[in-house]
Amino acid sequence: MESTRDAILRLLAEHGQRSAGDLANELGLSAGSVRRHVDILIADGLLEAELARQPRGRPVTRYSLSNEGEERSAAPSYSRLLERIYPALAGLEASDVAVGGADVLDRVFDRVAEGVAEEHRGQVTAVELGERVRQVTEALSEEGILHDAVEEDDLYRLQSLGCPYRSAAEGTHAACVADRRAIELLLDAPVEQLRTVAQGAPICEYVVLKDGVPMGNDDGRVLA
Repeated sequence: MESTRDAILRLLAEHGQRSAGDLANELGLSAGSVRRHVDILIADGLLEAELARQPRGRPVTRYSLSNEGEERSAAPSYSRLLERIYPALAGLEASDVAVGGADVLDRVFDRVAEGVAEEHRGQVTAVELGERVRQVTEALSEEGILHDAVEEDDLYRLQSLGCPYRSAAEGTHAACVADRRAIELLLDAPVEQLRTVAQGAPICEYVVLKDGVPMGNDDGRVLA
């Protein structure tokens, strides 16, 4: 059974910053009880607190995962990543390995992206792009790759509030490119990666144009 502290970490990983009142409502507990758990998590180095000003009334303290808390919450994602890396390595041809370290890593993560897409392909059955965006977002929320998608005039904006494997992504941008590629394979449409948590942005963000025309960046590089 999930403990209250683990539930708090999970909610913050899934939804981003929350106040004690927000967490209390979602957990069905009193705000005072949540604060006691939050204080312990802060003391353990798993949470950070920030005083947020409000249009009216007193400022509200909002809580978010620290780097250490994010790494702890990401443990299942790391396990899945490691499970996918081994067969990706084993499937490389001799010619793949001969190209050099960075290129080998790129090819491994490209295979990882293909594996992620293959695992979730059965969850994406719609023909219409908007519905496919919804299905892909729902499917990849299980991976921590996506949390939300918003429709705008001529595009869909897909976002993740955290990084499912920040340390790996900070070590190589190939991990971020693999996430983008997995989204692209499932949508069967060009996907642009705008920003990533690993490179200091508050969220990971992707854009899918409704007309399907790439925005001039089809190699996975972050645009902004």
